Amino acid sequence: MTTGKSRRPTQRQIAQRLGLSPATVSLALRDSPMIAAETRALVCEAMREAGYVPNAVAASLRTGRSRIVGVSFHNIAHQFFAEMLIAIEKRMTEGGAAVLINNHDENPESLVRFVETLAAYGADGLIVSPPPHVTVEVLAPLRRRGVPIVYVSRHIRTDAGADRVINADHAAMRAATARLLALGHRRLVLVGGDPGTTVAEDRLSGFRAELTAAGLPWSDDLWLRCRPRLVEGAAAALRALDRDPPPTGMVCFNDLVAFGVMNAMRTRGYEPGRDIGVVALGGTDEGAAFHPSLTTVLDNPGKIGRLAAEILAARMKTPEAAPRHVMLEPKLLVRESCGARRA
Repeated sequence: MTTGKSRRPTQRQIAQRLGLSPATVSLALRDSPMIAAETRALVCEAMREAGYVPNAVAASLRTGRSRIVGVSFHNIAHQFFAEMLIAIEKRMTEGGAAVLINNHDENPESLVRFVETLAAYGADGLIVSPPPHVTVEVLAPLRRRGVPIVYVSRHIRTDAGADRVINADHAAMRAATARLLALGHRRLVLVGGDPGTTVAEDRLSGFRAELTAAGLPWSDDLWLRCRPRLVEGAAAALRALDRDPPPTGMVCFNDLVAFGVMNAMRTRGYEPGRDIGVVALGGTDEGAAFHPSLTTVLDNPGKIGRLAAEILAARMKTPEAAPRHVMLEPKLLVRESCGARRA
């Protein structure tokens, strides 16, 4: 008696159909270099046509690999992290991995739960931009199992043995600040960012260093702290504009903050780029379309994601290799928002 349902074909049946040995088919499905590329392509095509779905649990028992990779960011809706995630997923899925995503929203407990889940499922790796103030202990459940970890954008300074791909945030902020100083601005503020992450610390130090190089004094009230979001950037800008005298230039933690800053200026009768100069870090597509177009430093999200995925894949193959610390150099895109030279 039949049920009307066709059984899934086995590797042995596929091998018989192709005139190959079951061992050859098995090796081809594992992308073994022992099998010619033409044979691997032939086997994969036959599997797709037959509707064959490999048993991931059985494969993990054989290989000791789950082919699961975790990715944890604080805001996957932000274009920077969305572009990074696209690049990571593309590279990891090409290698046969499944990507699990965690949006920790700056909450260490969210990352703790995600790390524990990855450890429970035997994940092969983690790419992470950690929340503020966390220590390496948060990653202990993975570290005990020898699971490789790659930091992106942010990292934990004491974890020097881990791979990381980051921007040169100190240099990037110096480049952004120097642009306004070169145009004659002397009353500058830094808008956005919160203490506790390497990105915020490095960008703050870059801002301070450039002021010092220009002979300008530093005071804590020059940093208007806020989460790097549009609405909070607008609120911080309004606080700055209430000062007497107001700043002539605002250096923004990222493009989203800058968009909020420029909108806030207009509510007080200031025109960005004409009355007050604005620069940011980010390089988002929206920066070119905004009015005035935003002067910004490229953040390289796609490149960071691709490199992080490649480094993780290499680390899984060669765990004993020396750690890789990649820092991408900044590129300033000069547009309209920084304005013309001040008299």
